[in-house]
Amino acid sequence: MHAATPQFPRRLAKLGLVCLLAGGGLAKGAVQFDVFMGFAGKARQGEWFPVTFEIFNDGPTFDGQVELRPRFGDNPVYRYDVELATNTRKRFTLAVFADTNSGWSAKLKNGGKTVAKHDELRLNNSDPDTVLVGALSGQQAGGPVLPKTRFKSKWDNDRFAPRVAHLQLDTFPDDPIALSGLNALYLNSARAINLRTEQAAALSTWVLGGGHLILAVDQPGDVTSTPWLASLIRGRFGPVQNSAAGQALHRWAETGGYPDVASPDATFAAGQLATAEVRLAKGEALFELDNRPVAAEANRGLGQVSVLGFNPEREPFKSWTNRAWFWARLAKVPAAWFEKEAPQQYGRSSIDGVYGAMLDSRQVSKLPIVWLLLLLAAYLVIIGPVDRIWLKRINKQMLTWLTFPAYVAIFSLLIYFIGYKLRAGQLELNELHIVDVLPGQQEVLRGRSYVSIYSPLNDDYRLGGSFEQGGIRSEYGGTSQGNMASSLRVQRAPGKLEASARVPIWTSRLLCSEWLAPANGGVTAALTKNGRSSYELAIKNGLDKAITGAMLLAEGKVTELELQSPPRSTRTLRIQTAASPYAEDEFGSISRGGRFQRAVNTRNQAFGDTESGRIDPEIMNLVSCSFPALLKTGENKAGHRVADFTSPSGLDLSAHAERGGAVLFLLVEAHAPIPSTGLFETKLGQARTLYRIPLEITKPE
Repeated sequence: MHAATPQFPRRLAKLGLVCLLAGGGLAKGAVQFDVFMGFAGKARQGEWFPVTFEIFNDGPTFDGQVELRPRFGDNPVYRYDVELATNTRKRFTLAVFADTNSGWSAKLKNGGKTVAKHDELRLNNSDPDTVLVGALSGQQAGGPVLPKTRFKSKWDNDRFAPRVAHLQLDTFPDDPIALSGLNALYLNSARAINLRTEQAAALSTWVLGGGHLILAVDQPGDVTSTPWLASLIRGRFGPVQNSAAGQALHRWAETGGYPDVASPDATFAAGQLATAEVRLAKGEALFELDNRPVAAEANRGLGQVSVLGFNPEREPFKSWTNRAWFWARLAKVPAAWFEKEAPQQYGRSSIDGVYGAMLDSRQVSKLPIVWLLLLLAAYLVIIGPVDRIWLKRINKQMLTWLTFPAYVAIFSLLIYFIGYKLRAGQLELNELHIVDVLPGQQEVLRGRSYVSIYSPLNDDYRLGGSFEQGGIRSEYGGTSQGNMASSLRVQRAPGKLEASARVPIWTSRLLCSEWLAPANGGVTAALTKNGRSSYELAIKNGLDKAITGAMLLAEGKVTELELQSPPRSTRTLRIQTAASPYAEDEFGSISRGGRFQRAVNTRNQAFGDTESGRIDPEIMNLVSCSFPALLKTGENKAGHRVADFTSPSGLDLSAHAERGGAVLFLLVEAHAPIPSTGLFETKLGQARTLYRIPLEITKPE
């Protein structure tokens, strides 16, 4: 007994050492799982936004799956497969489309086991009309600031005030679709040189697809020595020299028409700005100092670049009284947002509904309201007076306990039979591809594939494609309706995009796949201006299908072209835009006097006129859908004309048209630029593609 006693402390020490080593092993096997929502926690409803995941695995290798799920609402469920080797760190971004300010939960799974999770992820979601500017600043507290709104309603101020999202270099998205939710992006050239290749490519594609880049040049060498940035900006810079700020910047800010721009700041006017001369190819100067243009803008693809030849994060600009109004002007924030009433119209529909009216199956017919009322009247007459009279006549009033449920059963079967005759049909898949041919060193296709599925039964249907970057979303109905259908599950893996969508019986469901793919020279064009309204257009059709419709937008005028372009052909057209019936139009009459809105409203009704809920997918209707912000038929309470439709950023070319950009629209029937989005067999269906090609107008030498 006494001899064994000294062994006990040693055994206890060994046991403690074993536990310590085991604990260290467990700690070593921990997984770090971080989630970064939106643009620094901000997003706009009805727009794409990034969700960035960072995972560090310090344990054994495993095949993980990340799941992002809404805590409530009809937003999709997103899953991403990722291989996690020992002692590796993985960072990736998902492009997410959401309609409400719902909470989110994220899980990292290893098979059926949850390795790590976050249950209280939230977004600061704002209205789709709100201006959201991203910022990759050179200094932590530098970059844009925007004026505060002064609406009468505190709710309007909270919801519609312009916002700035200060982004971090490490978590900046590498997917251009995820950047779509930004109105503009401020980039300091000192940060641009540190962007990864994937991030730089995403930023360039986003700009060419309709984004607005605001570049502040810290040093001209930052731009000229960075190939991707030099290719995008296409500018020439003079040497940096000090110039008196004066009143040039103040006068330029005032041209925005803002109501509360303060008086000139004498301290700022007397200060010295270190500026470089800026000249952009196909661009125009914004303002000058010492007779040198030190800021310029230019169209790039479907987007725009604004270049400042100085660093606005330094003094004296940083302390300038009116710098917020300067940033508002540079970011294109409309002056109406700083009046007393918010310039917003409630209840607007999404342009998705118009595409749905073009694609929904023609197998579906609706019961006219008149027939519905007659059926209801017949039912009420039979269960009321008719039943009472004939039972009284045969003196069997107690039989009403049998006749009444019999009438209900008969009319239920009758209604089912009518519904079957009106809606029963075969599985059908209709596709419409809206494809932007983006310029650059390598042409890229930025596509939006609208897919309408008509189902003869309740079933789940698989969608997808082989895309490194992309996303699938439900039809968006606008702020009042949100996502039009739930039960969408999106599965991502490197180079692969899939989704599963539930389609109820005898209905059409609209979805949209957004993707990027190499152009491979399918269609190309060049535009030369020969006179005031005279152009020469060269078109190369490298497709295996003929072009069946064409329209040209040039310097604010829309011209329908008589074009016969068979497969594998080249054509040159001479165009007179002044002869076009749409030459002086502001796109108002193109909408056929609000017929789009009536079609969308009828389409969403269960009963009524079938034909009024349909729109023919002809060239003029398709082109009109590219300018939803210009389709204005009403006014809001502030007295401003407002658009009838909302639209995800990049799909709407209205801003490009208003600043004089040129776009060629080409319609190709029975053609798709990618394999079918529907991963299931169907005998019924059709496909159309509208190519939108941004053009730079050149003049003959």
